[in-house]
Amino acid sequence: MGSLRIIGGRLRGRKVPVPPHDLRPTSGRAREAYFNVVAAEVDGASFLDLYSGSGIFSLEAASRGAARIVAVDLAGGALRALGSLAREWKLPIETMTADARTAMKRLSDAVPFDLVWADPPYGGGDHAPLLQAIDETLALSPGAIVAIEHRGGESPFESVALRRLVFRKTARYGNVAISYFDLGGGAAD
Repeated sequence: MGSLRIIGGRLRGRKVPVPPHDLRPTSGRAREAYFNVVAAEVDGASFLDLYSGSGIFSLEAASRGAARIVAVDLAGGALRALGSLAREWKLPIETMTADARTAMKRLSDAVPFDLVWADPPYGGGDHAPLLQAIDETLALSPGAIVAIEHRGGESPFESVALRRLVFRKTARYGNVAISYFDLGGGAAD
């Protein structure tokens, strides 16, 4: 079993075990860049981690002071490991074993999210429908920032007609790209 390190906040340097199954953890460089973009928004935030995999983004958000974190994935083993670590470290992470769209429907009446991170599988065609579902379904706070990881060089969101969210930018980190959207005046500019 491999491990990742938390790169910022009060838990900086702690190792996080990565369960031995098909996960593609986001590089430390891209993870650090994302948290630099949303740095002013994390402390006290409600954070949603869709396709959470190893849970490293949930742990990074907790390390930086997020008040409420919901990690969603279909991989029950990875979520059990994350839940166990969250209890051991006394972190405000709730896990939900579900696909992203089902989770968003369950969370549509929940406390609005300030930050949404999503890392759907590459090549699965989920990126545009996911963004559409976030825009139409998810409870978001004013100024919420939504970031979706995808392959660098791809533009999976060109055909999406958004009602609430506004595209702000796409940042590339090698083979990885992160596209940012917000609900009116977020920090992604």
